[in-house]
Amino acid sequence: MYTASTGWEHSYRRTARLGATPPAGPFAWYLTNQRREFVFVVFDLDPGRHGREAVERDVDELAGLLYEADLRYLVCESGPGGGVHIWVPVEPVAAAVVRAIARAAKRLLPTLDISPLTNAATGCVRPPGAPHRHGGYSTPVDQWTPITPEAAARVLSVPNDAEAIERLAVLLDAAEVDPREVEAEAVRTIEKTPRGLRLAGRRRPCDVADLLAEAPAAARGHAHLRKILVRLALARWSLPEAALLLLANVDMPGLIHLARQGGGRSRTRSPGEQAALLARQWDRAVEYAAAVRRPGATGAGDERQAEDEQAWAARLAEVVAVVGTVREAIAAEPRRWTTQAGPSDRRALEYVSELALDAVSTEIEIDCRRLAEATGMGKSTAARSLDRLCLDEWLHLVEAGRGQRASRYRLLRQVLEDAAPSSSASQHQSPSREEARGGGGTQGNPPPSADLRPTLTLRDQHRTDLRRRREIVSHDLFTHPGPDQPGLGRHVASTLAVLSGGVYKVKDLAQITGYGARTIRRHLTILDKHGIAAQSHRPPGWRRTRASLTGAARRLEAHGTRERRHRAYALDRQLYAWWLAELDWMKTRGKRTARGRAVPGQGRLILPGAPSYANRARYPRDHRGRADHRAARVHLQLAAAARRAAAA
Repeated sequence: MYTASTGWEHSYRRTARLGATPPAGPFAWYLTNQRREFVFVVFDLDPGRHGREAVERDVDELAGLLYEADLRYLVCESGPGGGVHIWVPVEPVAAAVVRAIARAAKRLLPTLDISPLTNAATGCVRPPGAPHRHGGYSTPVDQWTPITPEAAARVLSVPNDAEAIERLAVLLDAAEVDPREVEAEAVRTIEKTPRGLRLAGRRRPCDVADLLAEAPAAARGHAHLRKILVRLALARWSLPEAALLLLANVDMPGLIHLARQGGGRSRTRSPGEQAALLARQWDRAVEYAAAVRRPGATGAGDERQAEDEQAWAARLAEVVAVVGTVREAIAAEPRRWTTQAGPSDRRALEYVSELALDAVSTEIEIDCRRLAEATGMGKSTAARSLDRLCLDEWLHLVEAGRGQRASRYRLLRQVLEDAAPSSSASQHQSPSREEARGGGGTQGNPPPSADLRPTLTLRDQHRTDLRRRREIVSHDLFTHPGPDQPGLGRHVASTLAVLSGGVYKVKDLAQITGYGARTIRRHLTILDKHGIAAQSHRPPGWRRTRASLTGAARRLEAHGTRERRHRAYALDRQLYAWWLAELDWMKTRGKRTARGRAVPGQGRLILPGAPSYANRARYPRDHRGRADHRAARVHLQLAAAARRAAAA
C-alpha cells in the first residue's frame, strides 16, 4: 500500500484479479486456490538476522532436496535485501500437508519464513517480476544468472504432481497429517457440472460398506440414505458415480428406503423411481455437505478458543517475567561470565532465553549442534555449557534426548539475593484470572489486546537485544583461536558487544563486563588493531567503528568457520538418522536379509509412507560385517558434494 508520508508499505489491503498489465507498485500472489489448497509452495528465505551467506547456504541445501525429490522449481532473488524465493508449482495440495512440510523444512533452514506456508487464507508472496517496496524487482535466476520471463513462466505453468510433494515430505521427515485435519480445513464449494452438483476438489475413495450393511431403525430409512449420500458427497463424488454404486447394491439392508416406498403404499420402487429419488436427495446432500459445521465452529469451540487465548496470555506474561529475571541476574553477576567458560555459558543461556520468547514457553527442546550453530561455538563446548547451566540452576533438564529428539530444558526464574522486587519485575508477574480474561471493551475492563500490549512490547525489546548481541558474539571473527583456527576469541566479543551500545570509558566497560581494566585495555587494543574500535575525543572514551566484522574475519582468515561447522553438523545428523534407520531395519522381523545391489546410474526410489529404512540405502559394512561409520560418512560427503556441484 502506498501513502504520501511513508511511501510503499509492507501491507496488502486490497485484492484484485490481475489482468494483462501488472500493477505499478508492489503486489503479491495468493498461494492457494478458492478451496484453500496450495497451488504454489514458496520457500521464502529471508536474510534477516542470519545474513546473505546463510540464505545462499539454505538455497543450496533446499535445492539438493528438491532435486532428490524430482521437483521442478524456480529461484527468484526477492529484491535489494538479499532474500530469495523458491517457487514450486504443484497440483492442489491440502494446507495441512504444506504446513507440515514447512515446519519440517524450518528445522533445516534457519532463514526460512514459514508464515506464507502456514496461513492458507492470507499467505502470499511477490511473484517473479513484482517490484520491491525498497526498489528493485523479484528477479528469476538460474545459477544466480537472470533468466527471461518466458523461461520463468514455463517453469511455473507446469505443476509438480502430488507424489513429488510426498517424496519431499519423506526427505524432510515431515510429520504425518491426520486426514481428519485435512477435511476440517477444507473449504467446500459447490460446482455445477454437466453431471450435476458436486463439491469442488479431487475425488477420493469412500468406503460406505458399513452403512450399506446396517439396517436402519423403523421409519429411519430416509435418514440413513441421506447419511450415505452425505458421506459420498464429502468424498467429492458426483451423482452418476454415487448412483452407479448404490443402484448396484440396492438389495443391501441400508438401502431399504431406496428399494421400497414405505408407509401405507409400501411397494417396490421401479428403476426410474430409484434414479429420480437419488437425483432429488443428492442435491440436498451436496448442499448439506458444503454447509456442515466443522470442528471448532460450534459454540463450544469458541469457548475453547477463548480459553486458549487466556492461557496464551498468561503463558506470555510468565515467559517475559522469567526472561526478565534471567537478564537481570546476568547483569548483576558480571564476573560470573569472565571465566574461561563464562562467555560460552552466557551465549547458551541467552539463546535459550531467545527461544523461550519465540516459542512463548519456558520449556525448550534444543541439542548441542543447533545451539553451536546459532551461537558460534563448537558442539562439545555447547554441550558442556548446557551441563554447567543445569548445575548452576539456570536451566533444568526436564527430559533427556532420545533418538533424534533433542533434550528438553526449562528456563528457571532467578531471584537476586538481598534485592527487593523491582518495579519492572513486579509489572511482569503472571496476571490473575480476572486480568487474563480481559472481558469486554468497557473502560473498567479493557479488551485483552490492550492488556497484552505492554507485555508484547517488552517481549519484542528482549528479543531485539538478545539477537543483536548474538549477531556480534557468534560471528566468525570471534572464534576461539587455536593452532589451525584463527580468531579473536570469545572474551573480546563480550567487550565489543557492550561497546556497540555507545561510547564508554575503560572503567565503565570494566564495571559492566566484569573484566579488569588491564584486560579491557588489551581487548580494545586488539579491536583497534583490526579497525573495529577507536578512541573518541568528543565525548572521551572508546566507540565501535563502522568497519565490517566480515571484512575483518576475511583478513584474519577466520571467515567461513560457521559454514564449515554447519555442513559438518548436517552430515552428523544425516549419518545418525541413517544409522537409526539401519537399526530399525535390523530389529524388524520377517525382513528379507538379502538386498540387491544397485545398478550403476540407478536412482533411489522413495516410497511415501514406507518405514524410514525402506527409503535409505544399505548402511556400509566392513569385512567382518560390522557397521562401518567412517565409510558411511564418506558416502554422505560425496553425495553432498555431488548435490552442490549439480546446483552450481
